[in-house]
Amino acid sequence: MSTKKIDPELLLVWAQAARKGNLHEAADALFMSQPAVSQRLKQLQDRIGHTLYLRNHRGITPTPAGLSLLHIAEQVESALEAIKYLGDNEPGRLYGSLALIASHSNAETLIPKAVADFRKMHPDVSFRLTTTNSRQAKRNRNQADLIFVEDDKALGDTGGWIQETLIETDIRILVPEKHHWIEYGKAIPISWLSEEALIWREEGSGIREHVIDAISKHGVRPEIRYEFNGLAAIRNAVSCGLGVSFVSGLNGIDSKSGDCTLPIDPPIKHVLSVIYSGAKNHVALSFLSLLKNQLVNRGPDPILS
Repeated sequence: MSTKKIDPELLLVWAQAARKGNLHEAADALFMSQPAVSQRLKQLQDRIGHTLYLRNHRGITPTPAGLSLLHIAEQVESALEAIKYLGDNEPGRLYGSLALIASHSNAETLIPKAVADFRKMHPDVSFRLTTTNSRQAKRNRNQADLIFVEDDKALGDTGGWIQETLIETDIRILVPEKHHWIEYGKAIPISWLSEEALIWREEGSGIREHVIDAISKHGVRPEIRYEFNGLAAIRNAVSCGLGVSFVSGLNGIDSKSGDCTLPIDPPIKHVLSVIYSGAKNHVALSFLSLLKNQLVNRGPDPILS
């Protein structure tokens, strides 16, 4: 990366362009012309020394370097926004932005309520949430303030990053509501999984990696036939009779969804963790504190009983 000083205004332009994904829309938001936005982004790319975006039929798509710079640009936006409110007599009120990357299970279970409650307390904090699998979340950690993944494996070269376990639960089998296993009345032996077509999360999913590791140790060699992203797609596939699948024990099952969850014997542990930089970020730490308090106060989960 170039050592030349970078005008903060260029970062503010990039923040708008990256979020909008379209230079015309970014220009409108900035009250600038589209050629002026393009010129400033060219200046920024020249100073950074990396391509920040690629063009597509809809506008632009940030590159990995562009997404990392977006995170920095949003921190600049947050700092400038906070300066406006230095004279406010509202202690504890926060301003700025918070970028989150969350695995699907984290996004489906822990994050939504925490974001909603935090926004009620701090309406001037904006959020950017990216949902992906755990493996990709770790790779992209430079692009966010808090990264939520599904394992407790220590990071290799931490580079100042901290990883904390948030909650431990188990992984459950997701079956159609009339599946014959329901009548068994006990935890389903892992060996029985060899009898069923298994529906998998995408490669890199924490749940998928936990399950494959556990069942392989018991001599079950799963066939990778169906892969889906997200709980809604998994539920649809199970309800349509494609096979059985796996979900976090934290996933509340809708009685109208046409499926139910069953425990596995022996249990397959499922760990949800957070990764964040050791550098102090008051907004991120405040959000994390709220989330931890929610987990402490949630009480026994009926799904885990």
